[in-house]
Amino acid sequence: MARITSLLFCLLTGTALQAQAADRLPVFAGRMHVYVLVEVDGTVKTWGSPSDGEGPYLGDGTDGNVAARDEPTPIPGVHDIVDAAVGTQHVLLLARDGTVYAWGRNNMCEVGTGNDNGIKSPVAVAGVSGVKQVAASEGISGAVLNDGTVWMWGNAQTGLLANGAIGWKTECASHPVKVAGLFGVKKIATDGSNAIALKEDGTVWGWGINKGALGDGSTEPRTQPVQMQGISNAVDIAINGNAAIVLADGSVRMTGGTQTTPYKVAGVADAVSVRSTSQTTIVRLRNGTLLGWGNGYFGVLGDGHGDREDSKPHPPVGLGPVLAHYLMDSENFAIRADGTVMAWGIYGGEKGGWIKKPIPYMKVKLSN
Repeated sequence: MARITSLLFCLLTGTALQAQAADRLPVFAGRMHVYVLVEVDGTVKTWGSPSDGEGPYLGDGTDGNVAARDEPTPIPGVHDIVDAAVGTQHVLLLARDGTVYAWGRNNMCEVGTGNDNGIKSPVAVAGVSGVKQVAASEGISGAVLNDGTVWMWGNAQTGLLANGAIGWKTECASHPVKVAGLFGVKKIATDGSNAIALKEDGTVWGWGINKGALGDGSTEPRTQPVQMQGISNAVDIAINGNAAIVLADGSVRMTGGTQTTPYKVAGVADAVSVRSTSQTTIVRLRNGTLLGWGNGYFGVLGDGHGDREDSKPHPPVGLGPVLAHYLMDSENFAIRADGTVMAWGIYGGEKGGWIKKPIPYMKVKLSN
C-alpha cells in the first residue's frame, strides 16, 4: 500500500513530547489486512485492503471490492468509542456508555442484527447493554457486561454459545446469548474455536473445541465452561490455538496441543499483559519492553527474521519500552511514550516486502 511504503522508510520528524496522562490510550485492532484505530477522543478510523470478498468491510458503507485505503479515515456516525475487536470478517466497537456497534459480512450472524445479511456501516447490537469488554474472531462475537456475565453471538458450530450445542449443523445465533453459569468475569478472549474467560477471582474458565487449549486436562470439546487447572491468580489472558495466561507474579502459563494443563514458560518474568496470534505469543513486561516466541513467519516477532520459529522468549529488535502493544494476524503496533506508533509484521509493498523489525509507522495523540 502506498501509505505503508512511504511511511515504513521515512522516520517521523519533530520534537518528541512526553506523553501526558490520559484516561486511556489509543486502541489498535485488525484482521485480514483491515485495521481499526480508536483515538483517545473516541473517534474511529479504518484503513486497509478488504478486497476480493475477504476480510471485514471498512465501515464506511462501501463493500469489500474497493481499492486499498492507505490513509486512516474517520468512520462517520460513531463517537465516544473506547475499544474495538476485529474478527476475520467483522468489527465490533464498544462505546463508553456500554453500547456495542458492529458491521461486517455477517456470514455466521456475528454482527448480531437478527439475520445473516451483510452490514457495511456500524449498527448498534440489540440485546446487550452495559458492556465493558468485547472480543471477536472467526464468525464469533463476545461481550462481558458490567455485571460480570458473558454473552456470545455468531457461529455455534464449535460450541462457543456454551449451550450444549456443537457441530456443523448447529444454527448460528443472530442475537446475543447469555453463557449460562458464568459470572464474575472481567475479560474474555476467543480464537473462533475456543473461548476463555478471566474471572475477578483470578481463575480462568473455557469452552469450545478444546484440543488441550482449555487446560482442564482433556482434549474433548466442552460446550459449557470448565475451569482451567492450577490457575488462581491470573491477570491477563489470550488464545489463538494455544491459551496464554499471565499470573500476578509476572510469570506466564500456556496450554494447548499435547499439553492439556498449564505449564510455565521459561525465560519470562514480570509480565503484565499478553497477546497471541497463530502459534505466536508476545508479552509486555512491567518496564514496557516486549518478549515474543513461537512462529516468527512474516516478521511477527520483530527480530529481523521472517521464516523461522523460536521457542526462546526474546525482544523485537531496537524497540525498547512501549505504553501498549497490539497484535493482529502477523501485524504488530506498539505505542511509544512520545506517541510514535512502531509497526512490524506488516507488508511494505513489492520493494519493501514483509517488515521484520519495528519501524515508525504513524503518530497518535496520547491525550484528548
